[in-house]
Amino acid sequence: MVTLEMIDAGVKIAAGMLLSGLVFLYYLRRHQSLDTRVEAEIRRRRELFELVAANVGRVHYVYQQYLALATEFTRYGQHWPKSRRDELARVGDELAVVFHALTEAESTLLLLGEKRLERALRIYGAKIVNLRRQIYAEKQQLSGEEIHLLDDVKKEISQLKESFFDALSVRYMPKKAAS
Repeated sequence: MVTLEMIDAGVKIAAGMLLSGLVFLYYLRRHQSLDTRVEAEIRRRRELFELVAANVGRVHYVYQQYLALATEFTRYGQHWPKSRRDELARVGDELAVVFHALTEAESTLLLLGEKRLERALRIYGAKIVNLRRQIYAEKQQLSGEEIHLLDDVKKEISQLKESFFDALSVRYMPKKAAS
């Protein structure tokens, strides 16, 4: 009788251990599945941030070309060769075309719930548009005040780009979850 009780107790202990082991395995699989989904979401979010950065980079590249020509225009005014004026007009048109990339970046940020980043990007774009309105190929000459304002706008655009990328990089790197 003692042996049957021992066998019964042993079976109950083994069944309890087996059940505990199965519950633990279920927990581990579910936990790993959640981790995998979270990692996939973080990876996708980072890819979208990279796409935003690439779009802004494309716009900034064309803006830099435009800025170089605009700066040259401020030096020569009416004496600027027609070929350079034509190039300024072409780059100005290209700037308008690549603004589609800026709009895509803004939309992506809104989809990610990044309203502050989107607003910062919109302000950055508006400043570039303002610069383009001040300097264009058909304009004959810039006044001294316009040249001074151009310098201020260039600095402001540079600061806006830098602060946007600073904020974007903070959002790009996800915070570590507390263990």
